[in-house]
Amino acid sequence: MDQYTAQALFAQGGSLVILDAPTGIEFGVDLDTWETGPLFQGLKMIPPVNGESQAGMRCGFFHDFKTSEVVVRKWREDTEQLVDSASAEDVERIRLRLRDLDSGLGAYPLDLMERWNALTCFITPAMLQRVLPAGGEFSSATGSVYEDEEMEAARRMLEQQTGTPVPSAEMAESFDRFSFPHIDVRHSVPPNADPSLVCRYGVDKSWLLQTTLAKYWNGDARALVGEFQLAFLIILVGQNFAGLEHWKRLLHLALGSIEALDLADSLFVPMLKTLDDQLNECPKEFGTSVLDQDNFLAQILTTFVLNVYESEVSGKQALEDGVQRVRDTLAARFQWVLPSGSQIQDEADVEEGEYAPQIVD
Repeated sequence: MDQYTAQALFAQGGSLVILDAPTGIEFGVDLDTWETGPLFQGLKMIPPVNGESQAGMRCGFFHDFKTSEVVVRKWREDTEQLVDSASAEDVERIRLRLRDLDSGLGAYPLDLMERWNALTCFITPAMLQRVLPAGGEFSSATGSVYEDEEMEAARRMLEQQTGTPVPSAEMAESFDRFSFPHIDVRHSVPPNADPSLVCRYGVDKSWLLQTTLAKYWNGDARALVGEFQLAFLIILVGQNFAGLEHWKRLLHLALGSIEALDLADSLFVPMLKTLDDQLNECPKEFGTSVLDQDNFLAQILTTFVLNVYESEVSGKQALEDGVQRVRDTLAARFQWVLPSGSQIQDEADVEEGEYAPQIVD
């Protein structure tokens, strides 16, 4: 990088100043991590978003940097966290002497920028403020509504096993929680639905998808994709598995929908592109141990491939192109073979044969 470019990036890029950081901690930004040295004081040349618009438990925060913005965090030794404790006056004082800190500020790895943008292009500052705990800070232990769901399921199971009432656990108020909307794909039929609708929407998640889009994202399908991106990053860089559960639910909700396939441009094509980008970032051990858990990804993708194959929506070719990109990535990175729609249909016909269910009046 020439001197002129470096000076321009220093002036226009954001800066993250870390006070009192000890030597030897793991520090990361976006998709890269390093071990800090004795001179480490933060990061410089952080690109503004859209031009202006295992040592211990991992913790961190998301921040939407603006041009020339300076953010100051301080290392808290007792909790091993970066805390937002600097006053506006402190931040301004550091901003004015930022060049004095130059030797202690590492440069943002610009080669990561394109990959990071692909993983975050639908995430908005408003979404971060709504979903993340106060200040955008979270750790591997940050909770969510899905932990509440697990505790309630365990309570009901214990109640059935013992035959005695078990009181519901009182959830202590906590600010260290992700505010994910609760997606329950098991309950996907309209209230008081007749038997035919129960059968239809028990399999096809379209009614639940449309209802959930209206309730949580004002009908904006791309906002769902943005939350799908955020949930993945909470897993990948935050190592918090509350993100995994939300990621799986959103994927099942979207790719399990049939009648809603006409949302190809606003939902399914961006979601397939996002999924492909995510799979390209997954460590191989992550893919085999997590994505393959309960064979979830293979099942939902197989269902989606068949639904697209049997559909007549106007965006069918774009959907098939998106599926093909995912298929190629699965084969190259994880040695997974995702069959074509015709192969899945042929296999289903062979399996059914004379044992196919008979429809009666």
